[in-house]
Amino acid sequence: MKKIISIVRTFFYLLSEILEFFVSLISSLIPSGVDPNLSRGDIYVVTGFLSGPFFYSKLCKALQLKGYQPRILKIPPFFLNTKNAIEKLANQMDLIPPKSVLIAHNTGGLLTLLLPDRSRQKIRGLVTLGTPFRGSHLFSVLPVSGLRYGSSYLQEFFKTFLFMDRFHPLAPFKEFVFFPASSSIYGEERDLWFDIPGNYNQVRKGENIRTILEFLVFHYPSAAVRESKKAVSILSESGKKQKSKGSSRKTGFTKKSNSQKPIVKSKKKIISKPTPKNSKIVSKKSVAKKKKTRR
Repeated sequence: MKKIISIVRTFFYLLSEILEFFVSLISSLIPSGVDPNLSRGDIYVVTGFLSGPFFYSKLCKALQLKGYQPRILKIPPFFLNTKNAIEKLANQMDLIPPKSVLIAHNTGGLLTLLLPDRSRQKIRGLVTLGTPFRGSHLFSVLPVSGLRYGSSYLQEFFKTFLFMDRFHPLAPFKEFVFFPASSSIYGEERDLWFDIPGNYNQVRKGENIRTILEFLVFHYPSAAVRESKKAVSILSESGKKQKSKGSSRKTGFTKKSNSQKPIVKSKKKIISKPTPKNSKIVSKKSVAKKKKTRR
C-alpha cells in the first residue's frame, strides 16, 4: 500500500512540475519592462530560464505579507549569449540599494554568481533555488555553450562561487526537469526541506513558499520585524526599570521607618522614666515639711 501511495504521489508531483513549467513558459512570453521602483526594494527575486515576472507573483505576495518589499530582477527568458545576459542583470543591479538580499531561481542563480564585483558588493545575502551549479544538459541542445553541463566557462568561475558573502544554495539540482524520486540524490538531501520537490514547484507551491519564508525570516528579517523586535525590547527594558524603581522606593521607606522607631522610643524612655521618680521625691519632701510645721 505504501508503494502505491508513493508511486501516485510521484506521478502527481511530476504532473505538477510539468504544469508549472508551462505556466513559466507562458509567463516568459508576456512583455514587461524594468521595474521603475527597483531602488525601493529590500529583497529581489532573480528570474530563471524561460520564466517571466508573473511566474513569481505568489512568492512576491507572500513576501509582502511578511513585511518585505520584493522586486523582480529579470534575466532574458531565452538567451544565447551568456555574457550579454550577465551584463543586463548587472545593469539592473546598479539601480538597487546596497546590502540587498537576492533570491535567484535556477539559471538566475548561475548568472548572479557570475556577476562582476561592482554588483556582488551590493549583495548582503544570496539564496539560490534549484540552481544547476555545474550547468545543464539542456544548454547542450541549445546554442548556449557557456552554461552547458561541465563547460570550461563554469569550471573557471566555479571556485569564485564560494567567495560570495552569505551564500545559501538551497536544493541544487542537476537538471531543470527530473523525476522527483531522484531529487534527494542531486540536492544532497538539502531539498528535503521542501515538501513538494521540483524545480518549478519550488516557487509556486504554498508548502515550499512557506519553507522559503521561514528561512528568510530567520536569517534576513524584514525592517518591520526588526522594528517590532526593537519596540518589544524597549518596552521590556522600561518595565524592568520601573520594577527596580518601585522596589528601591519600598526598601527606602522601610529603612526610614526602622531608623525613626528607636529614636522615638529613646525619647520616651528619657522623658517618661525620670518624671515619676522626681514626682515621688517631691511628694516626700512636702510630706516632711508638713510634719515639721505640724510639730
